[in-house]
Amino acid sequence: MSAAVELRLLDVGRVTPEYLHAAYTGLAECLPRDADYGWLLTARSQRGHIALGASQYADAELDIQACRDAGIPVIQRRLGGGTVWVDDAQLCVFFILPGAGARAAFFSRCLDVLCAMFAGIGLAVERVGEQDIWARGAKLLGSGGATIGAAQVFGASILERFNTHQFAACVAAPSAGYRRWLAELLDEQMTDLQRLGIEADEARLRCALRAACADHWRVTRAQALDASETAAVAGAYEELAEPLESGGKRLVCNGIKINRQTYLFEDAGPNWLRVVWRANALVRVAAEQSAAAAVLERCLGKVLREGLVAGEARAQGFSGDAARRLERRVLQLCRDAGK
Repeated sequence: MSAAVELRLLDVGRVTPEYLHAAYTGLAECLPRDADYGWLLTARSQRGHIALGASQYADAELDIQACRDAGIPVIQRRLGGGTVWVDDAQLCVFFILPGAGARAAFFSRCLDVLCAMFAGIGLAVERVGEQDIWARGAKLLGSGGATIGAAQVFGASILERFNTHQFAACVAAPSAGYRRWLAELLDEQMTDLQRLGIEADEARLRCALRAACADHWRVTRAQALDASETAAVAGAYEELAEPLESGGKRLVCNGIKINRQTYLFEDAGPNWLRVVWRANALVRVAAEQSAAAAVLERCLGKVLREGLVAGEARAQGFSGDAARRLERRVLQLCRDAGK
């Protein structure tokens, strides 16, 4: 997309969780394939809610009863990615541009725009992987996307404050220890503008965002949706009332991705194991059996490879069979790490 393409800025303000997700979905569905314009939609959620990725299953990822007891809505969004917490302390941004191809280039451009926006408010950031932006060694922003209709959609949230403990309370957890570690990891590995000492002034954010967009598109301000756009958003809103996907597996088997480098896993069966995997190594471990815990503690900080756990187990007096069983459990537990 060149600077000649019009990017229409539309802020829908503080809206219900359902309308927030219906708005970008509907605008994407009715955007003509040959359109010479696109949208930058911004919004805030009136209520804290959980947004599941398009390919996730609510009963696998969430503690549904905890969400119900706390009155927290759960939305199945059309965008990819993992489970996210969204509330009014986040400015949600959605880029919606025509063209169903070149997804990687589209994502890269959107991330570049957001990096420039952060630079515009005095915050140095870096891109990590294909979807994240980090600041001072912690994840500040993740993103998700999809092709909807004839449009590419990129979505992200600018975290002014991130409620890590509320999010951890909603996630399916095999044990209280797992949930406690999850909350601690989110505190350690995620960050927000408040923690970074950046004043979350919305006018300042919007000014920096618009300036960053102007380097890529011809930016205009949209006043209102037309009849077809309004109808498309209404149709997407109705679709969100359909039952949540259920009956499948977790996106990350046996655990959850904290950020691109860090995962939390637990084997909750007999003789449970819990580990934190970061950058190809175990960095925190716990186990029901003290002997297994002692072996895994000797593996901390070392590249997790075949032979490591079994070798340490043999050195600690495990039989050959017992050492190999422990290693298989650990490698199987961490098989989704880094994906």
